Amino acid sequence: MSTPPYDELRRQLVRQLRERGAVRDERVADAFARVPRHVFVPDVPAHDVYADRSIAIKLLDGVPISSSSQPAIMAEMIEMLALRGGEHVLEIGAGTGYNAAVLAELVGPSGSVVTIDVDDELVRAARRHLDDAGYPHVRTVCADGVHGDPGAAPFDRIIATVGVDAIPTAWIAQLRDGGRLVAPLTIHCQQKVVAFARTPRGLESDAIVDAGFIMLRGDAAHAASVTLALDEPGATLRVHAAHAPAVDVHALTRALHARPHDAAPVRRVTIDEAWNGFALWLGLNDPAFCRLSAQGRGAADGPVPNLAGGNGALHGLAATLGIAGDGEIAVFAPRGMVDVVVRRFGDDRGAVARVQRAIAGWDDAGRPGNGALHVTVDPAGTAHVAFGAHRDPA
Repeated sequence: MSTPPYDELRRQLVRQLRERGAVRDERVADAFARVPRHVFVPDVPAHDVYADRSIAIKLLDGVPISSSSQPAIMAEMIEMLALRGGEHVLEIGAGTGYNAAVLAELVGPSGSVVTIDVDDELVRAARRHLDDAGYPHVRTVCADGVHGDPGAAPFDRIIATVGVDAIPTAWIAQLRDGGRLVAPLTIHCQQKVVAFARTPRGLESDAIVDAGFIMLRGDAAHAASVTLALDEPGATLRVHAAHAPAVDVHALTRALHARPHDAAPVRRVTIDEAWNGFALWLGLNDPAFCRLSAQGRGAADGPVPNLAGGNGALHGLAATLGIAGDGEIAVFAPRGMVDVVVRRFGDDRGAVARVQRAIAGWDDAGRPGNGALHVTVDPAGTAHVAFGAHRDPA
Protein backbone atom coordinates (compact mmCIF):
# COMPACT_ATOMS: atom_id res chain seq x y z
CA MET A 1 0.00 0.00 0.00
CA SER A 2 1.45 3.36 -1.00
CA THR A 3 1.99 6.15 1.50
CA PRO A 4 -0.37 9.14 1.11
CA PRO A 5 1.34 12.48 0.33
CA TYR A 6 2.83 14.16 3.39
CA ASP A 7 0.64 17.24 2.98
CA GLU A 8 -2.49 15.09 3.20
CA LEU A 9 -1.16 13.35 6.31
CA ARG A 10 -0.58 16.77 7.88
CA ARG A 11 -4.13 17.83 7.06
CA GLN A 12 -5.43 14.62 8.67
CA LEU A 13 -3.40 15.34 11.82
CA VAL A 14 -4.76 18.88 12.04
CA ARG A 15 -8.32 17.57 11.69
CA GLN A 16 -7.68 15.17 14.59
CA LEU A 17 -6.29 17.99 16.73
CA ARG A 18 -9.37 20.11 16.01
CA GLU A 19 -11.74 17.24 16.79
CA ARG A 20 -10.19 16.56 20.20
CA GLY A 21 -10.18 20.28 21.04
CA ALA A 22 -6.40 20.58 21.21
CA VAL A 23 -6.42 23.26 18.49
CA ARG A 24 -8.85 26.16 18.61
CA ASP A 25 -6.72 28.95 17.11
CA GLU A 26 -6.69 28.84 13.31
CA ARG A 27 -3.19 30.35 13.23
CA VAL A 28 -1.92 27.40 15.26
CA ALA A 29 -3.76 24.95 13.00
CA ASP A 30 -2.17 26.58 9.94
CA ALA A 31 1.29 26.35 11.52
CA PHE A 32 0.89 22.61 12.13
CA ALA A 33 -0.36 22.21 8.56
CA ARG A 34 2.77 23.92 7.21
CA VAL A 35 5.59 22.39 9.26
CA PRO A 36 6.81 19.04 7.82
CA ARG A 37 7.21 16.84 10.91
CA HIS A 38 8.71 14.04 8.81
CA VAL A 39 11.81 16.19 8.21
CA PHE A 40 12.41 16.31 11.97
CA VAL A 41 12.06 12.55 12.51
CA PRO A 42 13.41 11.28 9.17
CA ASP A 43 13.75 7.61 10.11
CA VAL A 44 10.15 7.15 11.29
CA PRO A 45 7.40 5.74 9.00
CA ALA A 46 5.11 8.43 7.61
CA HIS A 47 1.91 7.19 9.30
CA ASP A 48 3.69 7.15 12.69
CA VAL A 49 5.14 10.62 12.10
CA TYR A 50 1.70 12.14 11.60
CA ALA A 51 -0.08 10.17 14.32
CA ASP A 52 -1.03 12.14 17.41
CA ARG A 53 1.61 10.63 19.66
CA SER A 54 5.09 11.34 20.94
CA ILE A 55 8.12 9.76 19.29
CA ALA A 56 11.13 8.80 21.39
CA ILE A 57 14.32 10.05 19.72
CA LYS A 58 16.99 9.16 22.30
CA LEU A 59 17.11 6.37 24.86
CA LEU A 60 19.32 5.71 27.88
CA ASP A 61 19.22 2.13 29.17
CA GLY A 62 15.99 1.65 27.22
CA VAL A 63 14.26 4.68 28.78
CA PRO A 64 13.46 7.77 26.65
CA ILE A 65 15.48 10.86 27.61
CA SER A 66 14.26 12.96 24.69
CA SER A 67 11.25 12.82 22.42
CA SER A 68 9.26 14.64 19.80
CA SER A 69 6.24 15.61 21.87
CA GLN A 70 2.68 14.53 21.19
CA PRO A 71 1.17 17.12 18.79
CA ALA A 72 -1.97 17.52 20.92
CA ILE A 73 -0.10 18.72 24.01
CA MET A 74 2.25 20.75 21.80
CA ALA A 75 -0.76 22.57 20.37
CA GLU A 76 -2.31 23.20 23.79
CA MET A 77 0.93 24.61 25.16
CA ILE A 78 1.53 26.79 22.10
CA GLU A 79 -2.01 28.17 22.35
CA MET A 80 -1.31 28.95 26.03
CA LEU A 81 1.56 31.17 24.85
CA ALA A 82 -0.94 33.41 22.99
CA LEU A 83 1.45 34.29 20.18
CA ARG A 84 0.26 37.08 17.92
CA GLY A 85 3.38 37.59 15.80
CA GLY A 86 6.62 39.46 16.39
CA GLU A 87 7.45 37.91 19.75
CA HIS A 88 10.94 37.00 20.99
CA VAL A 89 10.61 33.38 22.20
CA LEU A 90 12.91 31.09 24.22
CA GLU A 91 12.30 27.35 24.07
CA ILE A 92 13.87 25.07 26.70
CA GLY A 93 14.39 21.58 25.25
CA ALA A 94 15.24 21.57 21.55
CA GLY A 95 14.34 17.94 20.90
CA THR A 96 14.10 17.43 17.15
CA GLY A 97 13.53 21.13 16.43
CA TYR A 98 9.91 20.50 15.39
CA ASN A 99 8.30 22.57 18.15
CA ALA A 100 10.68 25.47 17.43
CA ALA A 101 9.64 25.40 13.77
CA VAL A 102 5.96 25.67 14.71
CA LEU A 103 6.83 28.59 17.00
CA ALA A 104 8.76 30.24 14.17
CA GLU A 105 5.71 30.03 11.91
CA LEU A 106 3.63 31.81 14.54
CA VAL A 107 6.04 34.63 15.47
CA GLY A 108 6.68 35.32 11.79
CA PRO A 109 9.56 37.24 10.19
CA SER A 110 9.37 40.07 12.73
CA GLY A 111 9.80 37.67 15.66
CA SER A 112 12.55 35.28 16.72
CA VAL A 113 12.93 31.84 18.29
CA VAL A 114 15.85 30.51 20.32
CA THR A 115 15.85 26.82 21.24
CA ILE A 116 18.29 25.50 23.84
CA ASP A 117 19.30 21.99 24.93
CA VAL A 118 22.06 20.51 27.09
CA ASP A 119 22.61 17.59 24.69
CA ASP A 120 25.07 18.50 21.91
CA GLU A 121 24.00 15.54 19.76
CA LEU A 122 20.36 16.65 19.87
CA VAL A 123 21.23 20.28 19.17
CA ARG A 124 23.28 19.35 16.11
CA ALA A 125 20.44 17.17 14.80
CA ALA A 126 17.84 19.88 15.47
CA ARG A 127 20.02 22.35 13.58
CA ARG A 128 20.11 20.05 10.54
CA HIS A 129 16.38 19.45 10.68
CA LEU A 130 15.55 23.15 10.96
CA ASP A 131 17.81 23.99 8.03
CA ASP A 132 16.37 21.16 5.91
CA ALA A 133 12.80 22.23 6.71
CA GLY A 134 13.42 25.86 5.82
CA TYR A 135 13.91 27.46 9.26
CA PRO A 136 17.57 28.59 9.24
CA HIS A 137 16.60 31.72 11.22
CA VAL A 138 15.75 29.69 14.36
CA ARG A 139 18.78 29.92 16.65
CA THR A 140 19.97 26.70 18.32
CA VAL A 141 22.09 26.79 21.49
CA CYS A 142 23.84 23.96 23.33
CA ALA A 143 23.77 24.89 27.01
CA ASP A 144 22.05 24.00 30.27
CA GLY A 145 18.49 25.23 29.84
CA VAL A 146 18.06 25.90 33.56
CA HIS A 147 20.12 29.07 33.03
CA GLY A 148 18.08 30.26 30.07
CA ASP A 149 19.82 32.49 27.52
CA PRO A 150 20.80 35.67 29.39
CA GLY A 151 22.60 37.22 26.41
CA ALA A 152 19.38 37.27 24.37
CA ALA A 153 17.00 38.32 27.17
CA PRO A 154 14.46 39.69 27.82
CA PHE A 155 11.98 37.36 26.15
CA ASP A 156 8.30 37.93 25.42
CA ARG A 157 7.55 34.22 25.80
CA ILE A 158 9.32 31.22 27.34
CA ILE A 159 8.18 27.64 26.77
CA ALA A 160 9.68 24.48 28.27
CA THR A 161 9.13 21.16 26.53
CA VAL A 162 10.77 19.34 29.45
CA GLY A 163 9.49 18.90 32.98
CA VAL A 164 10.90 20.86 35.94
CA ASP A 165 10.57 20.42 39.69
CA ALA A 166 10.63 24.19 40.17
CA ILE A 167 10.67 27.22 37.87
CA PRO A 168 14.31 28.34 37.58
CA THR A 169 14.89 31.91 38.72
CA ALA A 170 16.75 32.63 35.46
CA TRP A 171 13.57 32.07 33.48
CA ILE A 172 11.64 34.51 35.66
CA ALA A 173 14.38 37.12 35.40
CA GLN A 174 14.62 36.76 31.61
CA LEU A 175 10.86 37.11 30.99
CA ARG A 176 9.63 40.64 30.50
CA ASP A 177 6.74 42.02 32.55
CA GLY A 178 3.49 41.07 30.81
CA GLY A 179 5.17 38.11 29.11
CA ARG A 180 4.04 34.48 29.33
CA LEU A 181 5.78 31.29 30.44
CA VAL A 182 4.44 27.79 29.83
CA ALA A 183 6.13 24.80 31.47
CA PRO A 184 5.42 21.27 32.76
CA LEU A 185 5.82 21.80 36.52
CA THR A 186 5.99 19.11 39.19
CA ILE A 187 3.40 19.84 41.88
CA HIS A 188 3.29 17.32 44.71
CA CYS A 189 4.87 14.54 42.65
CA GLN A 190 2.70 15.10 39.59
CA GLN A 191 3.18 17.07 36.46
CA LYS A 192 0.92 19.90 35.35
CA VAL A 193 1.49 22.11 32.34
CA VAL A 194 1.06 25.58 33.81
CA ALA A 195 0.67 28.81 31.84
CA PHE A 196 1.97 31.80 33.79
CA ALA A 197 1.70 35.54 33.25
CA ARG A 198 4.71 37.63 34.38
CA THR A 199 3.78 40.33 36.87
CA PRO A 200 5.91 42.61 39.11
CA ARG A 201 5.35 40.02 41.86
CA GLY A 202 6.66 37.10 39.79
CA LEU A 203 4.48 34.54 37.99
CA GLU A 204 0.72 34.01 38.26
CA SER A 205 -0.94 30.95 36.71
CA ASP A 206 -4.00 31.37 34.50
CA ALA A 207 -4.35 27.95 32.84
CA ILE A 208 -3.40 24.40 33.86
CA VAL A 209 -3.65 21.06 32.03
CA ASP A 210 -2.31 17.54 32.66
CA ALA A 211 0.64 16.09 30.78
CA GLY A 212 3.74 13.96 31.16
CA PHE A 213 7.11 15.19 29.92
CA ILE A 214 10.67 13.95 30.23
CA MET A 215 12.44 15.88 32.98
CA LEU A 216 15.00 18.62 32.39
CA ARG A 217 18.60 17.40 32.41
CA GLY A 218 21.55 19.40 33.72
CA ASP A 219 21.70 21.61 36.81
CA ALA A 220 17.94 21.41 37.37
CA ALA A 221 16.18 23.34 40.12
CA HIS A 222 15.74 21.81 43.57
CA ALA A 223 13.56 18.72 43.75
CA ALA A 224 10.62 18.58 46.13
CA SER A 225 9.99 15.04 44.88
CA VAL A 226 12.24 12.18 43.88
CA THR A 227 11.96 9.20 41.53
CA LEU A 228 12.96 5.82 42.93
CA ALA A 229 13.79 2.90 40.64
CA LEU A 230 12.05 -0.32 41.67
CA ASP A 231 13.49 -3.78 41.13
CA GLU A 232 10.78 -4.34 38.51
CA PRO A 233 12.29 -3.51 35.06
CA GLY A 234 11.23 -0.07 33.87
CA ALA A 235 9.15 0.66 36.98
CA THR A 236 9.63 3.80 39.05
CA LEU A 237 7.98 5.38 42.07
CA ARG A 238 7.77 9.17 42.44
CA VAL A 239 7.32 10.33 46.03
CA HIS A 240 7.73 13.44 48.17
CA ALA A 241 11.43 13.91 48.92
CA ALA A 242 10.74 13.94 52.65
CA HIS A 243 8.96 10.57 52.40
CA ALA A 244 11.63 8.87 50.27
CA PRO A 245 13.81 7.62 53.18
CA ALA A 246 10.82 5.67 54.51
CA VAL A 247 10.26 3.83 51.23
CA ASP A 248 11.74 0.34 50.93
CA VAL A 249 11.84 -0.23 47.17
CA HIS A 250 12.71 -3.91 47.57
CA ALA A 251 9.72 -4.55 49.84
CA LEU A 252 7.41 -2.61 47.50
CA THR A 253 8.66 -4.57 44.49
CA ARG A 254 7.92 -7.83 46.32
CA ALA A 255 4.46 -6.46 47.19
CA LEU A 256 3.75 -5.69 43.53
CA HIS A 257 4.23 -9.34 42.70
CA ALA A 258 1.94 -10.54 45.48
CA ARG A 259 -1.73 -11.20 44.87
CA PRO A 260 -3.53 -7.82 44.59
CA HIS A 261 -6.77 -6.96 46.38
CA ASP A 262 -9.34 -4.57 44.89
CA ALA A 263 -11.81 -2.37 46.76
CA ALA A 264 -14.51 -0.13 45.36
CA PRO A 265 -13.85 3.56 46.15
CA VAL A 266 -16.02 4.97 48.92
CA ARG A 267 -17.36 7.47 46.35
CA ARG A 268 -17.30 6.83 42.61
CA VAL A 269 -14.14 8.10 40.88
CA THR A 270 -13.51 8.07 37.12
CA ILE A 271 -10.11 7.78 35.48
CA ASP A 272 -10.25 11.43 34.34
CA GLU A 273 -11.23 12.59 37.84
CA ALA A 274 -8.37 10.59 39.35
CA TRP A 275 -5.84 12.62 37.37
CA ASN A 276 -7.68 15.93 37.13
CA GLY A 277 -8.33 16.86 40.73
CA PHE A 278 -8.06 13.95 43.09
CA ALA A 279 -4.36 13.28 42.46
CA LEU A 280 -3.40 16.77 43.59
CA TRP A 281 -5.84 16.62 46.50
CA LEU A 282 -4.20 13.40 47.69
CA GLY A 283 -0.73 14.90 47.22
CA LEU A 284 -1.68 17.92 49.33
CA ASN A 285 -3.25 15.84 52.08
CA ASP A 286 -1.04 12.77 52.46
CA PRO A 287 2.79 12.83 52.59
CA ALA A 288 2.88 9.20 51.40
CA PHE A 289 1.38 10.13 48.02
CA CYS A 290 3.06 8.35 45.10
CA ARG A 291 2.96 8.10 41.34
CA LEU A 292 3.77 4.60 40.15
CA SER A 293 4.79 4.16 36.52
CA ALA A 294 6.50 1.82 34.08
CA GLN A 295 7.97 2.32 30.62
CA GLY A 296 8.92 0.05 27.76
CA ARG A 297 8.17 -3.66 28.13
CA GLY A 298 7.26 -3.13 31.77
CA ALA A 299 4.37 -0.92 30.73
CA ALA A 300 2.68 -3.74 28.85
CA ASP A 301 3.75 -6.82 30.78
CA GLY A 302 4.47 -5.65 34.32
CA PRO A 303 2.25 -5.39 37.41
CA VAL A 304 1.74 -1.60 37.28
CA PRO A 305 -1.96 -0.81 36.64
CA ASN A 306 -2.30 1.38 33.57
CA LEU A 307 -4.35 4.44 34.37
CA ALA A 308 -2.37 6.63 31.94
CA GLY A 309 -4.70 6.46 28.94
CA GLY A 310 -4.28 9.66 26.93
CA ASN A 311 -3.03 11.74 29.86
CA GLY A 312 0.68 11.24 29.20
CA ALA A 313 2.78 12.75 26.42
CA LEU A 314 5.00 9.67 26.38
CA HIS A 315 4.05 6.66 24.27
CA GLY A 316 4.26 3.28 26.00
CA LEU A 317 3.70 4.50 29.54
CA ALA A 318 1.74 2.78 32.29
CA ALA A 319 1.03 5.08 35.23
CA THR A 320 -1.18 5.30 38.27
CA LEU A 321 -1.27 7.07 41.64
CA GLY A 322 -1.95 6.35 45.28
CA ILE A 323 -0.09 5.85 48.57
CA ALA A 324 3.19 4.03 49.15
CA GLY A 325 3.47 2.64 52.67
CA ASP A 326 5.71 0.26 54.60
CA GLY A 327 5.79 -2.78 52.29
CA GLU A 328 2.32 -1.87 51.01
CA ILE A 329 1.06 0.22 48.13
CA ALA A 330 -2.53 1.24 47.35
CA VAL A 331 -3.12 2.70 43.89
CA PHE A 332 -5.94 3.19 41.43
CA ALA A 333 -6.53 0.53 38.79
CA PRO A 334 -8.97 0.84 35.88
CA ARG A 335 -12.36 -0.86 36.12
CA GLY A 336 -13.61 -0.89 32.56
CA MET A 337 -12.97 2.14 30.38
CA VAL A 338 -14.18 4.83 32.81
CA ASP A 339 -14.11 3.90 36.50
CA VAL A 340 -11.38 2.98 38.94
CA VAL A 341 -10.90 0.65 41.90
CA VAL A 342 -8.42 0.96 44.75
CA ARG A 343 -5.88 -1.85 44.31
CA ARG A 344 -3.73 -2.92 47.25
CA PHE A 345 -0.43 -4.76 46.85
CA GLY A 346 1.11 -6.24 50.01
CA ASP A 347 -0.27 -6.65 53.52
CA ASP A 348 -3.07 -4.35 54.65
CA ARG A 349 -1.42 -1.68 56.78
CA GLY A 350 -3.94 1.13 56.32
CA ALA A 351 -3.07 2.57 52.91
CA VAL A 352 -6.47 1.74 51.41
CA ALA A 353 -8.24 3.43 54.32
CA ARG A 354 -6.12 6.55 53.79
CA VAL A 355 -7.03 6.68 50.11
CA GLN A 356 -10.72 6.21 50.95
CA ARG A 357 -10.64 9.07 53.50
CA ALA A 358 -9.02 11.33 50.93
CA ILE A 359 -11.69 10.43 48.34
CA ALA A 360 -14.43 11.34 50.81
CA GLY A 361 -12.74 14.63 51.72
CA TRP A 362 -12.24 15.58 48.08
CA ASP A 363 -15.86 14.72 47.30
CA ASP A 364 -17.11 16.76 50.27
CA ALA A 365 -15.06 19.74 49.05
CA GLY A 366 -16.84 19.67 45.68
CA ARG A 367 -14.29 17.65 43.73
CA PRO A 368 -12.02 20.56 42.77
CA GLY A 369 -9.91 20.03 39.65
CA ASN A 370 -7.33 21.88 37.60
CA GLY A 371 -9.70 24.81 37.21
CA ALA A 372 -9.60 25.41 40.98
CA LEU A 373 -5.80 25.29 41.15
CA HIS A 374 -3.75 28.49 41.33
CA VAL A 375 0.05 28.61 41.32
CA THR A 376 2.20 31.64 42.08
CA VAL A 377 5.99 31.85 41.86
CA ASP A 378 7.91 34.76 43.36
CA PRO A 379 11.09 36.17 41.70
CA ALA A 380 13.21 33.98 44.00
CA GLY A 381 11.54 30.88 42.53
CA THR A 382 9.41 29.94 45.56
CA ALA A 383 6.13 28.44 44.38
CA HIS A 384 2.83 28.24 46.26
CA VAL A 385 -0.26 26.25 45.36
CA ALA A 386 -3.77 27.40 46.22
CA PHE A 387 -6.30 24.59 45.94
CA GLY A 388 -9.60 24.89 47.76
CA ALA A 389 -8.76 25.64 51.37
CA HIS A 390 -5.11 24.60 50.94
CA ARG A 391 -2.12 26.81 50.29
CA ASP A 392 1.18 24.96 50.42
CA PRO A 393 4.64 25.28 48.92
CA ALA A 394 4.93 23.28 45.69
